[in-house]
Amino acid sequence: MAQKNNYNRETRREKSERNMNRAVVLLTAGLVAEWYLLMADRYYARGTISQVVAWYDYLGVMRWAALAVLAIGMVLMLPRGRKPWTAKAGGVLTGCGAFFAFTSVAMRHYYPTSVTVLCVAVPVLLLLGIIYLFYQAEFSIQATELAMALGAVVLLGRSGSAAVKLCAALAICGVTLLLICTAMVRKNGGTMKLNGETLQVFGPKTDYRLTLGVPVLCLAAAAAAIAVPTAAFYATWVLAIVAFVLAVYYTIKLM
Repeated sequence: MAQKNNYNRETRREKSERNMNRAVVLLTAGLVAEWYLLMADRYYARGTISQVVAWYDYLGVMRWAALAVLAIGMVLMLPRGRKPWTAKAGGVLTGCGAFFAFTSVAMRHYYPTSVTVLCVAVPVLLLLGIIYLFYQAEFSIQATELAMALGAVVLLGRSGSAAVKLCAALAICGVTLLLICTAMVRKNGGTMKLNGETLQVFGPKTDYRLTLGVPVLCLAAAAAAIAVPTAAFYATWVLAIVAFVLAVYYTIKLM
């Protein structure tokens, strides 16, 4: 029994150290990405005419350069003859290429709204990544659902354009998909099968009232904001308060 307890402690310690290293890498990448987007916001979205033109030309070149880096990274990640250092280098190049290619296209074709959206999206994704590393799986899913719903509701409160409604519809589809997956995992006792292996997604003490209730609330808030634009303000506050309460609740559970 003592050996088993020592093994469990060692396993938890190794997992904690691994997650901490990943969090440092994630935080560094997020800060660099946010700095880049803030520069784009300062000199492209709110810059002078000459600065906007220079950034527009730069983004046109960056788009193709980033796609080339993305292709090189994907080649390095191919399993045939892959070495540990090539896999890591391929992962870094793939991530950098995908980020700069996507942001270049978005900022070039959806000026200037895309710059503001990206400046907000990067910190949100960074926070979700940290939650995924250190918190329970159920809170990770709930935080993702709340982030999608909050993004949709905030955009609907600012604009009722077709593009915004399309983004809101995509967010609703994402929340619905997570709700269906959660219900299926609950039906299987908190487990799911992946590549023939059984993965324990939710623990035995998971409160499914919260896990299933949060996406339902998110769907109701987004639907209300689409139907009645003035409801977006109140829906934003409701979702923000729920997110704060859940963060406190799951943080206490970690202690």
